[in-house]
Amino acid sequence: MDNQLIVSLIVSGIGMLILFLALAVLYGLMHLMTALIKDRAGAGEQGGRVRVRQAAVIAVALARAELDLGPIGASGVEEAAGVSAWWALHHQRQLARHMPPRRGR
Repeated sequence: MDNQLIVSLIVSGIGMLILFLALAVLYGLMHLMTALIKDRAGAGEQGGRVRVRQAAVIAVALARAELDLGPIGASGVEEAAGVSAWWALHHQRQLARHMPPRRGR
């Protein structure tokens, strides 16, 4: 009886060892695959974010340049709508009062 008990414990130990080794190998493969996929996707995503941010900066710079270059009523919309230059100036001052200051980097 002692012999069968020892044999069954040895077989169980070897089986558990093989099981844990197989789990460790599978975990290593999953870690390696996710690291490769994450790096590849992260580089593309990072580049996309940079491009979107650059496009937004360019759009803001162009909009500010148009506002700085054009005087009030330059488009003629105010005159066509029946708004006087004084009224447009009043609205411009109200908008400028609540505008945050421009800050350079």
